[in-house]
Parts: sequence; structure tokens; C-alpha cells
Amino acid sequence: HLERGTEVPDDDGSTTKWETVWSQSASTPFRLKGAGELWFDERGGMPQLDAPSTFDQNIHDITNPIIMPYLPGRGFLGRLSKPNFHAVETSFAPGSQAFFIGPVEAVNGFWVARAGQDKEYSVLTWKSEQQVRSRMSRAGTIWWVLSLLAFAAGVLAIIVSFN
Repeated sequence: HLERGTEVPDDDGSTTKWETVWSQSASTPFRLKGAGELWFDERGGMPQLDAPSTFDQNIHDITNPIIMPYLPGRGFLGRLSKPNFHAVETSFAPGSQAFFIGPVEAVNGFWVARAGQDKEYSVLTWKSEQQVRSRMSRAGTIWWVLSLLAFAAGVLAIIVSFN
């Protein structure tokens, strides 16, 4: 993805707002080895990727040919401004740790990840099962506390309305 940054003023000074100006994706069949071997290819559909970026490069050079088509102004003022772009590639490096969550099926004696159907989903992630569970339990706790507060506010409103 190639993203262009624009400074947006706010209460704390300014924040960079990123807009994708160019995006392309490609995939290559691959397999994971671990508890078993699992193949990923176009037959089964590639899962969503939740991976650390292996490439995130800031580009501030106005003469860089990658960003030239996306510069807002090429006149005199455009040449004076310093462009704010970054290129991001998301992928897993060979040999890095990964986990797959989703449906699989046997194809010609191999386990192959398949695309989710209806409410099924599949994701390839660098987070361990414990990290995913921990995050989900925190979200569940927050919703439980908010529900309890809403219930208490409702009871209080009923009591106050009768007085």
C-alpha cells in the first residue's frame, strides 16, 4: 500500500491522517509446518492476514518516482513542500511464527485451508492462542462492566422516578 499523509490540526496540535493512494496485493501458495502441515493456495482461498509489517518505509523525497504521480501540486509551491508518504508491505517472513484460525479440508491427502462460508472466517496471525484469548477476555470484561453500569443506572432512574 502507498499512503499519503496529511497534517490535520486538532486540540493537541496536529495528527497525520493517512489516505491510501495506491494498493496492490498478490499471494503465493505456501505451507505452514508445525503441529501438522497446512497448505494455503487459491483453491481454498487465502485467509486474511494479521501479520507484522516486514516493510514500512517513509518517503519524503520529492524526486522519488514511486510518489511522483500522487503529489498534489507539481508547480513551484509543490516543489517547496516536503511530501509525506509511506509504503507498507504486510507479510510473514520465512521462518517466522504464525497461527491459523479457520476451516480446513483434506485435498489429495493434504490439509488445505479453505475460504470461510456464511459466518465462518479464517485468519493467519502472528498472535498466539493465549494472546487472542487474553484480548477477547478483556473485551468481554469491559462489556460486562458497561452492562452492569447501565443496569445500575436504570434501577436508579426507576427509583428516582417514583420519588
